[in-house]
Amino acid sequence: MEQIKLLHAVAGAIVGLTGLLQILLKKGGKIHRLIGTSYFWSWLLVVITGAMIGSALIALFGVLGFYMALTGYRFGHQRNMNIGAFDKAIIGMGLAFAIGTFGWGLYLILNGGNTFGIVALFFGVIFCLTTWQDFREFVLGKQIRKLSGHKMQWYFEHFGRMYISYIAAMTAFAVIQNLFGVTLLNWTLPTLIGTGLIILSNQKYYKQFNIE
Repeated sequence: MEQIKLLHAVAGAIVGLTGLLQILLKKGGKIHRLIGTSYFWSWLLVVITGAMIGSALIALFGVLGFYMALTGYRFGHQRNMNIGAFDKAIIGMGLAFAIGTFGWGLYLILNGGNTFGIVALFFGVIFCLTTWQDFREFVLGKQIRKLSGHKMQWYFEHFGRMYISYIAAMTAFAVIQNLFGVTLLNWTLPTLIGTGLIILSNQKYYKQFNIE
């Protein structure tokens, strides 16, 4: 078990470092793709080892964070937005895990676990909305997003999902290390900060690509 914990820590450190580099460094090119590949596979290792040593709630949260990394990675490699059976299956499983997280939160609240129940409900609602939108657009074929059908949709899907997966990773780090000293802040503050970063990035790239 100690070796698994060490592997988890190393993979988590790689996710933290490579994710930060992707935010700070120039987008596109060989270096971006190399760092992104390292980030993706390290994320997978974090999920596997985290599920082996963590709670069911942490495991569900890890899977949902990896869902964003995986779909973001796929959009980065499929710029024509050609969504096949494999991608549709990923979306379906993501929706199932999102519903599971919401249900877990509801169960915890009904059984007295208010803090973790609220956290699970909070993220369960966020991921249910996200995966349900994915299901409607990419499985049912409905254009429901602002950039649906736009030639740059893949770009915004790619970086937005990678940002969210990084938020999930930093949230897990804050919770495990008790970074902010208050459980609720550990679970929610990275999301609030990351959401602000996503909004600013969207504004920047909307202007760059002349999107109104």
